[in-house]
Amino acid sequence: MRIGSHDSRSGPCNRFWGNRLKRRIWIPSSIMLLAGLGYAVGKTADLVMPQMDAGADVTEFVAPKSDLSLDVSLVGHTDNAFSEIAVATVEPFDADGDGTPDAHELAVPAVSKPVATSASAKLAELAQAGSSRTLSLKVAAAGSTASTADLPTMATAWQSEHFRDNPLVGEVFDARGARSSRDTLMGAASGARYLLLGEIHDNPDHHQLQADIIGGLAKLGTEPAVVFEMIPESFADVLEEFTEAGDRDVASLSEQLQWSERGWPAFSIYQPVFEAAAAEGLTLRAGDLDRQTIRAIGENGLDALSEAEIERLSLRLEVPAEQADALAETIRTAHCGLMPEGAIGAMATVQRARDGALADALVDAARESGSAVLIAGSGHVRKDRGVPNILAERDPDAATVAVQMVEVSDGEAEAADYGLTSDAPAPYDYTIFTPRNDIADPCDGLRAQMGQADQ
Repeated sequence: MRIGSHDSRSGPCNRFWGNRLKRRIWIPSSIMLLAGLGYAVGKTADLVMPQMDAGADVTEFVAPKSDLSLDVSLVGHTDNAFSEIAVATVEPFDADGDGTPDAHELAVPAVSKPVATSASAKLAELAQAGSSRTLSLKVAAAGSTASTADLPTMATAWQSEHFRDNPLVGEVFDARGARSSRDTLMGAASGARYLLLGEIHDNPDHHQLQADIIGGLAKLGTEPAVVFEMIPESFADVLEEFTEAGDRDVASLSEQLQWSERGWPAFSIYQPVFEAAAAEGLTLRAGDLDRQTIRAIGENGLDALSEAEIERLSLRLEVPAEQADALAETIRTAHCGLMPEGAIGAMATVQRARDGALADALVDAARESGSAVLIAGSGHVRKDRGVPNILAERDPDAATVAVQMVEVSDGEAEAADYGLTSDAPAPYDYTIFTPRNDIADPCDGLRAQMGQADQ
């Protein structure tokens, strides 16, 4: 099933019960105000939709308000080919309305009394309601390629070697530590304007999962631009030429982007992400600041930037003291307590500027593509102080979904061991657990580097 608004963002899945084809269409309440996006989600729909008589040709619907019309496109069907289409006004991924997907707190949607009529006829009738805003619904044929089977498995042929037998590996959890699923994650992702996929840079499994999710979005009818933290703005022309090229030679990008010279892990482990985007004809975007700009901010703070650049990077956005302190502590810990205290403030400003650049790239990309995916380190995609926090200011009506990918540790087999609890929800909508790529202490390497630098 494909459901989309005019910005081309679409909802996901088909579902079959027995021999009868059933369709369940979500129209979230935000559409009534914003002409936003509808969802159609297989497993989640089972939890939230009222049970319907399998023998009846029924459409459950909510009559549109005066500012909404339905433009119904029936793809590959005869008039009576649908057995059920349910239209509701409660989003399946944010039942409590707090802006966080809560699959385990779903509310039963408010739907009207079922009307026994041809499903397509009823939707066509609704489509006649005149309006200045239109939502296009495309209901695919039974043989549609958009189905649950097309979604990423979240359980891949793991490349990382360590702790593969941990029971969390391949599992998906929500922010409160409740078990979720690939279907729920993909449903939320396909309905979001911004999808942020947080990684550990040197874990190849994280990049394969990112590639799988991008491919899954395309199969569900979403064509987002893909924004990379690893590519600074000065390489925008390289990506534009690549996007426009007919051959889409991904291997050639490594040299053109000076990938290894700029210190990132091997291009080969990121290559699946580029290949997935290229295979679907998606636009690639640079996200990060150039090195000279980062250096200037580190040395001179905001004085290194024009007022227009400060505004673009959202550096006037007020940061609560608690969040500023938490960011400073994160920087200390990430650098193993080896950085001079006087450098922490400058590094925090650089981090905020880079978050601002990534958010700006996403907003700009989504204007053209309708949606955008960010490939970045997990620290950039956290919702309390990272890119999502800026997006909430820049594009407050847009849905943002943040996903972190977490390496499991030896002997830690519960989501709570990784900070996912109902008492203190994680600053991510979803967490995917993977094996660990490297068990060496990263602080040993950093101490060695700093010792060599001091010699």
